[in-house]
Amino acid sequence: MSVIEEIKKDGAKTIARQRSIAFEYLFDKDYAKSDVMVGKFYLFEYDPKTKVQLARWDKYPLVLVTNIYEDGFMGANFHYTTQKQRMILAKKFLNSKVTIPLKLLHRYIVSRADNLFFEVPEEELVEFAALSIEEFRDSKNRFVSAKKVQLGQRK
Repeated sequence: MSVIEEIKKDGAKTIARQRSIAFEYLFDKDYAKSDVMVGKFYLFEYDPKTKVQLARWDKYPLVLVTNIYEDGFMGANFHYTTQKQRMILAKKFLNSKVTIPLKLLHRYIVSRADNLFFEVPEEELVEFAALSIEEFRDSKNRFVSAKKVQLGQRK
């Protein structure tokens, strides 16, 4: 059963419940990892060290890892674009024809992430890209509409 089928079966209506099912789905399939690899996608919980300096940040990023550093990694967080656009990007990635928009690139510090990174298998990438399970926050840790972030609105 796919993650979307699991969400439908559960009747999950809220984003929080859908997110919980997505994490449980990856955990149950043994996709929980303690570290990340370049070229792989991960879903994880994140609490940025410099959040007071960030206009917007995603608490539950879906990231394609592009570079590894001593204390973390660089990656393209697909949640910073619309659901439709990230599904297109996911399909292009699977066909090795993707150019990552710069607005998606973010630096992550491993120690600021939850203990586990949930690897999203390529065969399920488009489905995970279709899920609206992001949670954006501002510098004061207040909720920010995903639509505002994805469309580049400041206020």
